[in-house]
Amino acid sequence: MRTFNSVAAGLALVGISMVPAVWAAEGPVCHIDPSRPKYYQLELSAPATFCMGPGGKSDPSCKNFPKPGLQLHGLWPNYHGGYPEGECDKNTCTTQPDAKGKFCAYPKPPGLYQSAEWNKGKQYMAGLEKCLERHEWVKHGTCTTMQPAEYFGWALKHTQAFAEAVAPLLDRPVSRKEFDQLIARKFPELDGAVRLKCKGKYVNSLYVQFEWGDQPGQPIKTRGGDNGYGNCGKEFTFPSKI
Repeated sequence: MRTFNSVAAGLALVGISMVPAVWAAEGPVCHIDPSRPKYYQLELSAPATFCMGPGGKSDPSCKNFPKPGLQLHGLWPNYHGGYPEGECDKNTCTTQPDAKGKFCAYPKPPGLYQSAEWNKGKQYMAGLEKCLERHEWVKHGTCTTMQPAEYFGWALKHTQAFAEAVAPLLDRPVSRKEFDQLIARKFPELDGAVRLKCKGKYVNSLYVQFEWGDQPGQPIKTRGGDNGYGNCGKEFTFPSKI
């Protein structure tokens, strides 16, 4: 009977490596349904709002301020009902206590940390202290056709643009009219597609949906064609302090 080792040795003699197959079996995978309509959601979070909440006191990402007013939570592939989700063996994707970095034992997204895209925009990634980017890659990035540098590069570039646009509005009440004017001036192609969610008077997240493709495509506007304000009041605040 031929053993695994003897088969591997035989393949090595003809120049065929079994290492990629082994890694592929152990790495994260996403089984996406090609028959179901899909879209992307670029989800940005307001770190100060999160850190003022009940989970903020113990979260390591809340110990280092100042931060940009908005940071990248994730770029999420969604079905029009539910979403695909990457899977990873529990021995490979192991969570840790917050003090050690909750997701820092997850596998590194291949080639990400050496890339220019990551090193240029990583300050706009939420949860660096707990390696949130590794969790986002396993759960969401693997459900796309993009490589990690392309996936995070696209998302961080757009996050930076939003963070820089709202910087003059930080820590003061902003009306819906003023925000609409900002979007129309800075992001005319996104006017009518930007949505906010709030916790009390503070903005909790900003998100935009995009058509599906190898990269996010055209923005998807709200049904009414106006920017969406969800549970936000007539005035709201982008906080930068906790």
